[in-house]
Amino acid sequence: MTVVDELATVLFALSSGSLTTGAVTAQITCELTTWALGHGWLPRAEARVQIPDDPARPPRLGYVDLMIRRGRHGPDLAIEIDSADKPWSVAKLRHAAAAGMIAIWVRWGDEAWAGVYDGVDVIQLPATRRSASRRSATMQLTLW
Repeated sequence: MTVVDELATVLFALSSGSLTTGAVTAQITCELTTWALGHGWLPRAEARVQIPDDPARPPRLGYVDLMIRRGRHGPDLAIEIDSADKPWSVAKLRHAAAAGMIAIWVRWGDEAWAGVYDGVDVIQLPATRRSASRRSATMQLTLW
């Protein structure tokens, strides 16, 4: 079993129930972090990567949601977690793959297929986006 297959098995076991979009993303991030630590690897949230998108300009800085340093166990993992289609995520992951990392796009939130990309493994989870209720998201002024 590859590291991506193992990770997919872990993530498909999650149940998002009626969690909000932010809570599902947090749940996935927590599960990935716990999984990495269980292997003795070093997870780092919001890890910086430089994306050379135009040779005439300096590379743009981007951040992958999670970088997992595996040391002697194999190439590092660069992971993006998205509930919607974000081409910038693919660009960051392609760059990470070109740098020798295993690039993984954890995609969830709608039924649209994320696609197939050279050098990027896609794990598409069957979870639905749910907005937080306005009442719980902000305090509202009530007129009486």
